[in-house]
Parts: sequence; C-alpha cells; structure tokens
Amino acid sequence: MEYLLILLLVIITVILGKIGTWFGLSEVVGQLLSGIILGTSGLNIVEPSYFIHLFAETGIFLLMLNSGLESDLKEMKKYIKASSLIATMGVILPIIAFPIAFLLLGYNIQASIFAGVVFSATSISITLAVLAEQKKLATSMGAIMLSAAVLDDIIALFAVTLFSVFVGGGTLGINSLLPLFAFALGIVLRKFDFSDKVGVLSTKIGNWLFYPVFFGSIGLGVAIQGLGNKLTAIIIFSALAVVTKFIGSAWGARFSGLNVNVANAIGAGMISRGEMALVIIQIGISSQIINEDTSAEFVIAVIISTIIAPIIMKPLFKKV
Repeated sequence: MEYLLILLLVIITVILGKIGTWFGLSEVVGQLLSGIILGTSGLNIVEPSYFIHLFAETGIFLLMLNSGLESDLKEMKKYIKASSLIATMGVILPIIAFPIAFLLLGYNIQASIFAGVVFSATSISITLAVLAEQKKLATSMGAIMLSAAVLDDIIALFAVTLFSVFVGGGTLGINSLLPLFAFALGIVLRKFDFSDKVGVLSTKIGNWLFYPVFFGSIGLGVAIQGLGNKLTAIIIFSALAVVTKFIGSAWGARFSGLNVNVANAIGAGMISRGEMALVIIQIGISSQIINEDTSAEFVIAVIISTIIAPIIMKPLFKKV
C-alpha cells in the first residue's frame, strides 16, 4: 500500500510540476503544492513515512550531486572577483536581516539564526530558464551569475552543516553531511569523461522519481491551517527574501565594477531560493533545529519568492 502512495505522490507531483511551468511558474512550486494538496492540509491521502523519507533523502543526494556536476570551477575562476563579491554580499544581508526580523516577531534564537542560513541560499534553475529565454545564458553576465550562485550555495551548505552540528544535536549526522558530500562528489566526478553520462542518468532518475518525492514530501509536512495567524510574518519573510538577496547581490555586482543595469539584473537573478533552500530546510527538520510548524512558514516564503523572482528578472534582463 505504501508503495502505491509513493507512486501516487510521484504521479501527482510530476503532473502539477509540469502544469506549473505552463503558467510560468517553477516546476518546484507545482511539486510543493502537490504535497500540500495530498497531505494533512488537503486531501490527507498521503502521510510522511519512512519510505517517503528515504526517497526524499535520495532526492537530496541526486540534487546536490547534479549541482556539483554542473559546477565548472575553471569557468568560476574567470569571474572570481565579481562572483565572490556577489555571493558574499548576497549571503551577508539575509544572514543579518532574517535573524533580526525573526527575533522581533518572537521566534527563538535557534530558528532565527537558521532562517538567515535558509534564505542566504540561491536556486539558479529558474534564473537559468530566464537567461536561456532572453538568450543571455552564454554571456559574461550569465557566467557570473552561475558562478556566484555556486559560491553562494557552497557558503550556505557549509553554514547549515556547521549549524546542524553545533546546534542540532552536536554530532555529524548523515542528514547534515549528505548534501555537502554529494556536492563534493559531483565536483570530483566532473573531472572524468563519464561525468556527462552520470549527469544525464541521475537527472532523469531524479526528475521522474526522487525529486518529485522530495519536493512533495516537504509539501506533505506543511500545515496551512494555522498559518492565518502568521500571515504578517510570512509577508515580511517573503519581502525580506526578495529585498535582501536583490540588494545584497546587486551591491556586490556594483562593487566589482559592473554597471547598474547588469548589477540589477544579477540581483534579480539571485532572488529565487527554490531547491537549495528546501534542502536546507529539510536538514533543519532532520537535525531538529526547527519543527514542522516553523518549517511551513519557511516553505511558504520560499514558494512566494520563487514565484516573484522571474517576474522581476524578465524586465531587468531585457535592459542588459
């Protein structure tokens, strides 16, 4: 019976993910919504289980493996100054702003600091799609954004790993090390000739099985019934998610010598959190840094920022 529920989760998640793209949304948004619909907040058909957790963990591994496989270190070196400044500034602002906002809204210090880590990450998948659509993927701006996003995520992964070790129980658990290990493995495998085949295979398996379960499983744990009382907080978090990353990354781009239009386009391109933030949220739950109730607010803010990102990106990309 449980395997049938996993199959149902995969089918519905894939379908809603594809439907989301028809409306100009990220596939991830549709997949998250499918989990919410099938979970306790919706039809209550599928509940979190050991096997779903196992599939989700495999999804995290494949996501991070593919991120490593797609990280061209040689290309990053060409734009190391600009990408480093963009990534650093894009991380610093959320890490400062989110804990302050969370503390002012009454959250504990642990959840507040973790929020800064979650929203310091960047998901480049939506940006890639918009860059390709605007025919700017092969430009220097595209290369800088990709490099900055990779550095951004490396910083976020190290931060959440350390945080989960020292705050989430004090031990190096598999849940905290798995994403970092998978990412490093991808970078190592990239050096070999067979890396392209590994990337294609892992992407196909991930897209059609493990990624949907991972994103859907996060949706399963989102309890939207009690979020009405936290609407103000969610709006603030979503606004901060957009503003801090946009301003931080744009400032970093300006400090590196890029012009205003390019800097603004890069700032917009770094807004989306998507997959990486969700991986970090899952680590936080597994490491008991945050609970399911708090994670729901994080997830909703991630969804909103992921929807807003391409809306801001497209007009700014056209100016470059």
